[in-house]
Amino acid sequence: MCIIIDVNTAPLVFQPPSDPDFRPVFLWLTEPSKNGRVVIGGRLAHELITNDAIRRYLRTLQQAGRAVTFPDPIIDAETNRVRALGICCSNDEHIIALARISGARTVCSRDRALHADFKNRQLINNPAGRIYQNATHSRLLRHTRACKKNLAGN
Repeated sequence: MCIIIDVNTAPLVFQPPSDPDFRPVFLWLTEPSKNGRVVIGGRLAHELITNDAIRRYLRTLQQAGRAVTFPDPIIDAETNRVRALGICCSNDEHIIALARISGARTVCSRDRALHADFKNRQLINNPAGRIYQNATHSRLLRHTRACKKNLAGN
């Protein structure tokens, strides 16, 4: 499984010491015995790299093959398609677009409106979206067929 880490939780995951609720995500992405991947692209990538510590950490993950970046034009085009549907509760159409393009079906976020969008089967389906909010959700840190398929071409 791939995970999308929203800008509102990125410091809790990436900046030491990681928050206990988000430590499982950090370990899943960094431990050699694990196979976690984070996907980034489009507006989310630009939001994340404004923080120097997060930018450096993402670069390290990319070098280790644990972060996959999708090109802005692809994410931007899908963001426009999602926006045209007119059904998003949040202002995070770019994250929905990234999930649709990458196949990632878990988002790490504390944004309730984004949670509603991510669970909306009209926006994300096959498989459905899941929300990581705390350490009790560590069972979500696993691969799905959707993400593996889309990352194979990158």
